[in-house]
Amino acid sequence: MTLNLQSLESELAALKNRYQQAQGQRDLLINQRREKENELSAARQDIELWRDVQVLLSKASEFARQQLKTRIEQTVTAALAAIFNDSTMKFEIEMSTIGGKPAADWRVVSCYKIPAKAGDEDVKLSAYTVVASPEDAKGGGVTDVVSLALRLALLELSRPRPEGPVLFDEPGKMISKEYLPNVAEFLKQYAAKTGRQIILVTHHEALADVADVGYVVKQENGVSEVSRNV
Repeated sequence: MTLNLQSLESELAALKNRYQQAQGQRDLLINQRREKENELSAARQDIELWRDVQVLLSKASEFARQQLKTRIEQTVTAALAAIFNDSTMKFEIEMSTIGGKPAADWRVVSCYKIPAKAGDEDVKLSAYTVVASPEDAKGGGVTDVVSLALRLALLELSRPRPEGPVLFDEPGKMISKEYLPNVAEFLKQYAAKTGRQIILVTHHEALADVADVGYVVKQENGVSEVSRNV
């Protein structure tokens, strides 16, 4: 039997191509799994955060509960307005009773002025509930801002008030780049008003640039090198 070298080389090239395609698909699936695991972790953190808010509200008296509700609403509403430059956005907590115990749910509402009908000169104000999810029109930014502001509100409203710095790992990761400078300014104003130090890890230059002190971590050949950002 005569071996056809050209045929063998062709088969070898086809096998190599299929192997590379399969490897690419595997890498894609690994990356997708990692992204979903990160999303799941963030969702669990948000659930735990809202449970903390529920506990805070449930343990307060009726009068104190209403005050806490108002303060939390004001804090988160101010964050939404400052970061998205939208004074119509409002954060609302809806109180209810489930099983004889106080419960709370939240929503973000935006109001837009639209004509009552085409060609009508009269204008009416209509309210729309904005669903805060990663698929939101602002790329999940509403969820991120609400989560960020709720954490800060819990810190300031809890009694006794926790001391020490605020630690953030990739804050604003779901917020569009156009709003990140507003997030940075919001955090800077919060630190100035409360006297708290903020320590955060971020890949976004817009957040790193407003820091009083910053460090850059670079990796090369598996070795991390830390240098001060000047």
